[in-house]
Amino acid sequence: MPTILSLNNENPLKEGRDSFAGLTEKHRAIAENLVSDWHAKISLMGETENSTADSYLVTVKRLLSFTGKAPWMLRKKDVVDFLAFRQSERSGTPLAELTVAAYGSAWRSFQAYMLMQDVANEIAIATGQRPQEFIDDQNCIPVRRAKSDQSPKGWALTPEYIDKIEDELLHMISLAKKRRNKAYFALIRDRVMFHLAIHFALRVSELVTLTLQQFKPHTSPKMREKFGKYGSLTVSGKNKVTGTIPMRDEAVYRLIMLYIEKVRPKLLLRRTRKADQSGLTTYQGKTYAVADLLFFSERGNVLNPNSFRKRLEELSIAVMTPQKMTPHTLRHTGCTLMAPMYSPDVAQKYMRHKNLATTLHYYHPDPLNAGAHLNPDYDVAGWFEDDEDEDDY
Repeated sequence: MPTILSLNNENPLKEGRDSFAGLTEKHRAIAENLVSDWHAKISLMGETENSTADSYLVTVKRLLSFTGKAPWMLRKKDVVDFLAFRQSERSGTPLAELTVAAYGSAWRSFQAYMLMQDVANEIAIATGQRPQEFIDDQNCIPVRRAKSDQSPKGWALTPEYIDKIEDELLHMISLAKKRRNKAYFALIRDRVMFHLAIHFALRVSELVTLTLQQFKPHTSPKMREKFGKYGSLTVSGKNKVTGTIPMRDEAVYRLIMLYIEKVRPKLLLRRTRKADQSGLTTYQGKTYAVADLLFFSERGNVLNPNSFRKRLEELSIAVMTPQKMTPHTLRHTGCTLMAPMYSPDVAQKYMRHKNLATTLHYYHPDPLNAGAHLNPDYDVAGWFEDDEDEDDY
């Protein structure tokens, strides 16, 4: 077993220190490959992937250098000891909230990769040791509220509740199809809206006015190959702050493509139009071409946000969520799921917030289960086959 460095070491965080100096030759090679593979993977995520990935790499190596452990031997106490040491270097002054948040983002990202089933299995076979959770919301808490006695207004869905809601939506779609109910296509549309709102952390006003032109190819050639012209979404929202959010999940990409190719054309053809309608619709003083909108109502207008709120309320009751689910719950959930993948400043950019403190308020680490459940598979075959027969809250 690797020797754990003492907290009394003269300078365990010295720049350039070999993170794996105390490991056997075999374990050293495995550790170096593990860290290298993780770094290569996250380098493909986001437009500033290189600087973010490099910053994450430095942060993870600092923890490994401090402990002297192989990555799969990291434990929760190591994080506590590291933060305590960093605080002792400052004569007991608590670490800045954003510093802890930055550490946590990097470590959660590495942990999420190391705990992926195939990666964890390979480590266990090669070393006889299975990696464990070493960071959670107890040993590395980024501040999420201004006052300790004040509960945040927003909350985030856990992966378990996302799965329950997905199951309920599929059940409702199945019943509507079986009964030949006219709500069939609207339910499929609402299912796609639910997952897009989470994936891109959208405000409800941004969600109901999404246009096809807002999707663009990703800047990375590999991501362009994977997601085509839907590799990123550019949104100009509240306070005229614009952000471009990358597509990250192939299941979400498949869901969008199936909707665009199979369902949206039928909704366009079936919409009820008044004789004087010109194919244009107005929302909050802005005019949109219905043919450009990703989502629209049965009458060919921008979808009323209250319709989506009612759908979420219906689902919230059906699966018995701990609190009332609103469109803003989905935005909080999106931030919570993307935060471990990026540095705080990149998450702020994707959330389109003017202040980083606002982004941290949207981050609820409890539902993350330390980043181990980030990519549920939403694609279920059969729901898109041809059928012949603002207030944010």
